[in-house]
Amino acid sequence: MTVEEIITGLERAWNAGDGAAWGARFAEDADFVDVVGRIQRGRKVIAEEHQKIFDTIYRGSLLEIRRLDVRPIGEGALLVHTTSKLRVPGGPRKGEWAAIQTKVVRDGEIMAFHNTGLTGLAEFAHRDADLAAREPLEWKG
Repeated sequence: MTVEEIITGLERAWNAGDGAAWGARFAEDADFVDVVGRIQRGRKVIAEEHQKIFDTIYRGSLLEIRRLDVRPIGEGALLVHTTSKLRVPGGPRKGEWAAIQTKVVRDGEIMAFHNTGLTGLAEFAHRDADLAAREPLEWKG
């Protein structure tokens, strides 16, 4: 599978609420770090955990994924960055959510996937305008 086919397949699987199809894009021994920092190990676990959220908090949600960049990192592996917008129609996560993802792809499968929710620095810094205006390396206090 190409990177574009992987991205399109992930988007289709999410929008269909199909955990097995989502998991099919991952290597058997893949690692997935979800947006709350939990590590899911293995295609089977990744598929099962996604089916749980498709059936509950993200029921009926729509995901759009856009490729940012792709670059080789050796031994046939690619480093892929994507952004996403998730629209959730109801429930505790109702609304629109943005995220950025880092993936390692080899032989047409995702080996590693890290999902990070996007938020403004002011919100992250608990509305501390001074802290939010600083660059991360200046956050020592």
